[in-house]
Amino acid sequence: MKKVKRTTVGERLFWAYANLAMADMAVGRSDKKFKTLHYMVRAKLNKGLLEGTMSPRTMMKDQKVRMKLPMECVYCGNIQHLSIDHVIPSNRGGEDTGDNAIWACRSCNSSKSDLDLFTWWFSKRDEFPPIFLVRVYLKQAIIYFSDHKRLDEAWRDVEDTPFDLASIPEDFPEPEFLRFTFHHERIQKEAESGNQ
Repeated sequence: MKKVKRTTVGERLFWAYANLAMADMAVGRSDKKFKTLHYMVRAKLNKGLLEGTMSPRTMMKDQKVRMKLPMECVYCGNIQHLSIDHVIPSNRGGEDTGDNAIWACRSCNSSKSDLDLFTWWFSKRDEFPPIFLVRVYLKQAIIYFSDHKRLDEAWRDVEDTPFDLASIPEDFPEPEFLRFTFHHERIQKEAESGNQ
């Protein structure tokens, strides 16, 4: 398959967000591999985002999800010594809002410091970040670049923003290697046992 060249900020962010939707669907259905349906969802969403006929899910829906998540570090799952962390660091331009706030243990918060989420994550771990964390990051990036009217800029030329566009992954691993939150499996089992 021919690799598509994504040159603008919008093309790069919308492709990542479409991959996220595909991954979220697959993980939610406990699929081990991506299938035709997943690729169709990705293609439709990417096209809709590029054409302006579709938009990312609202932050309010994410807040509802966030309220159901356990109080634990989103980076490592620790439940001790928690503090609020900015997904997009405030000294990089991240907003001091609930949409940008997540639980982090002191160790992860200190280690991440003012680094970009993806830059920090991939330098520290040999795994993909939890989908919920990726969603928070990508939505904030899309909102930021849309509000600043910079979606049509060449992404490689973008400087002085809170986001490291080069670190955003072009492709996601198969669903069997992904999880919604750090302790996705435990949370899923607790939810299933609570439904019986």
